[in-house]
Amino acid sequence: MPRPEPTYINFEIDGREVSAPEGELLVDAAKRGDIEIPYFCYEKKLGAPVGACRMCLVEIEGMPKLQTSCSTPVKDGMVVTTTSDDVKQAHNSIVEFLLINHPLDCPVCDKGGECPLQDISYGWGPGKSRYIEPKRHFKKPLELSPLVAIDRERCILCYRCVRFSQEISEDYQLVFLDRGDHTFVGTHDGRPYVGPFSGNIVELCPVGALTSTAYRFRARPWDIEDAGSVCTLCPSQCNITFTVRDDAKVMRVLARDNEEVDDGWLCDKGRFAYQAIAARERVTAPLVRDGGALREVSWERALSEAAEGLRKAGERSAAILGGSATNEEGFLAQRLVRDALGSPHVDSRPSGVLSSAHARVLARPDLSARVSDIDYASAVLVLDTELIDESPILDLRVRKAARRNGTRVVVASSRPSALDPNADAVVR
Repeated sequence: MPRPEPTYINFEIDGREVSAPEGELLVDAAKRGDIEIPYFCYEKKLGAPVGACRMCLVEIEGMPKLQTSCSTPVKDGMVVTTTSDDVKQAHNSIVEFLLINHPLDCPVCDKGGECPLQDISYGWGPGKSRYIEPKRHFKKPLELSPLVAIDRERCILCYRCVRFSQEISEDYQLVFLDRGDHTFVGTHDGRPYVGPFSGNIVELCPVGALTSTAYRFRARPWDIEDAGSVCTLCPSQCNITFTVRDDAKVMRVLARDNEEVDDGWLCDKGRFAYQAIAARERVTAPLVRDGGALREVSWERALSEAAEGLRKAGERSAAILGGSATNEEGFLAQRLVRDALGSPHVDSRPSGVLSSAHARVLARPDLSARVSDIDYASAVLVLDTELIDESPILDLRVRKAARRNGTRVVVASSRPSALDPNADAVVR
């Protein structure tokens, strides 16, 4: 299925002429004119907006009431105002309302310093509150799952975590319970929220209500630095960000949005496996076999011995790249073996070299596809693999394509699959 070609239109916002794709939501289109509209519940990768927080209200010429910019598509000639007195009063009121029950514990909150509620309260809030009554209280923190803790007093009911559970991972475990000002996020009968993507709700939460038990109280934003990398724990090669403290210790892993690869999501293996970096069993120094036993040596000696071994082997050398190697590492390995050592023996399959005919078929441009092409495919065949185990992010891609674009899914496998309920046909 070909990707839709966007048609650009022009609209006016706060006196600026802005060009944006027709139908794009106003909250995103405003960014093209360098104008920020505050919001809590909206998140582009969650799909269709719900307009739950009402923080993104704007004034649109010709409409009698303020409109939620997260659910209003832009149209040609539209005139929008985000700085009128009515809009400012609405923003002030929403912030004041949200802070009625939100605890003032920013100094001890893990989200403090990188919290959208803090930023929006400072930028769009009234700066004071008329509310003097006692705030609501819940028992805290509770273990929502073995990996996620929930502080219900901080929750602003933005709906993000519930939507992720119901519309993205489709495990349907998180729901809103109770009613009115007693509403809270929970699971059926208080059961643990267990799933392969549960860590994403921590990153989605715009306040400190959902926190990672592995990172909780370990560092503050001004103690850390971020470093971009690629996850190598499965073939998906998701883009990630390492949170590093003191240039020495990895404290957490966050998603680094790349719509072409991971769509901004991470599986729990990629998000929490960083703790193995500090495991005592991990080999942290080079070992060389000396006298029949492996002995720890310096990097200089290890590299010189490896280089000498490769030099002796020459064109008789061979290299097998594993699934955890990145594309860049694969390119460098084949460059070393083919150009430096003169050997043609480079492969990534333990079963052996492909036949030349097979290799030519796989190299045909008309048979190649990007990961993001799954979103626009008319049909997807899942052949004898369990994506949620072998390439979890592709599982979310297939679900997204079926849910949003009506992609037909066919599962052909020797055992039941997690995608069976989404499939139009299942073959055993």
